[in-house]
Amino acid sequence: MALDLLELRRWQIARRDVGVNAAPRNTPRRLVVLPSDPWSVRQSRGDEAMIEAATGEVKRTYPNLEVYIVTATPTASADVRAMGFKPLELWRQPFSYETVAQELSLTRPDFGLVLGADVLDGYYSPVDAARMLLVADLMAAFGAKVSVLGFSFNSRPAKALREVFRLLDPGVVLNLRDTISLQRFDDFARKRAHLVADAAFMLTPRADTAAVRQIAATIARQREQGRKVFVFNIHPMLFRKPEQAKLRQMIELAAGAMERLSREHNASWLLLAHDYRPEIADDNCLRPLADRLKPTLGDHVHHVDQALSAGEIKAVVGLVDGVITGRMHLAIAALGQGTPVAAITYQDKFQGLFAHFGVSESLLLSPAQFLVDDSFEKFVLQFLGAHEAVGEKVRQMLPDVMELSRANIAPLLGDSAMRTVQQAGGKVA
Repeated sequence: MALDLLELRRWQIARRDVGVNAAPRNTPRRLVVLPSDPWSVRQSRGDEAMIEAATGEVKRTYPNLEVYIVTATPTASADVRAMGFKPLELWRQPFSYETVAQELSLTRPDFGLVLGADVLDGYYSPVDAARMLLVADLMAAFGAKVSVLGFSFNSRPAKALREVFRLLDPGVVLNLRDTISLQRFDDFARKRAHLVADAAFMLTPRADTAAVRQIAATIARQREQGRKVFVFNIHPMLFRKPEQAKLRQMIELAAGAMERLSREHNASWLLLAHDYRPEIADDNCLRPLADRLKPTLGDHVHHVDQALSAGEIKAVVGLVDGVITGRMHLAIAALGQGTPVAAITYQDKFQGLFAHFGVSESLLLSPAQFLVDDSFEKFVLQFLGAHEAVGEKVRQMLPDVMELSRANIAPLLGDSAMRTVQQAGGKVA
């Protein structure tokens, strides 16, 4: 759906009715979180990780804070309740800024968090990106302190979003989650923004569950055989429009390479999903891959077929020797545990993540390259040889990255640690 002038006009009408900014309370009481996918909040473990990490960090300062999560459907609202939060079902269709403003006038948030993730450059939908930003503006108009959590910005943003960024209330703090995205954003929007690392780095791992203990035992059995264990993850969204023929080819190439590397390099594989949304679920790729590998690899391959929480996934990736993934937040979970990562990249968004840790871009492989001859096998072989040195570098850089991650919530807490970077011409980014 294209973004048109009517969209901005509807927002302007709703904003005009907000009135003067509300006076801040001495003791903040309510936080509203706008996820990147209000239709399926919990099935995306990336959103779950960012929500739990950021809200958990804010509640360390304000333990009595009520947390509301914006949803679009009753099913999403039920998921939010299961997470221990309160749903705010204002993303209903047809979407209405006036409805949003009315709900916000009743909720009166003191704080707002927007999960920018990889959607605010308009890659998936310029309209959804605009709505997220303009609702952030409405929260600021009601007097809330608003932080847009660190987001990626690709090299081809939707042009219509330039005006949206320009119109945002100065109280909406924009955070970019890597230096590459920050530079692209500045070139595009010429708008003040801050450098952070992804908010999900703050997530606390959950190692004390039956599911994690079971997986840990599986990993330990492989280690007892003198083998190293690597997580592997691919998913349908590696191609902009899921293409079954290419996915089948990817699965077959992965299977062949993983069989040979298992035999020749004592590598065992843990197939681990990080997104359970039905149409784009990782298991749509991982299940047929497991079926293909099991007859030849036996217990040297294990498909984690139960749905794990974001915290459980972070615990699991802390137990393995390395992670090969096409999911950004699975990579973040691993790096946050000091585990080395190689990535199958898309939307040119992994480069900035790797730059935080000084990891070579030679450990990035595009989906197109994956499908060429034995490129994937060579890529994994390179990672198997480099993973120990990469892990040392990751663990060395992690404290600085954690500091940048905590900067996401600095606008809410008045934290002076929020970093800015100098741009050409001496401007503050």
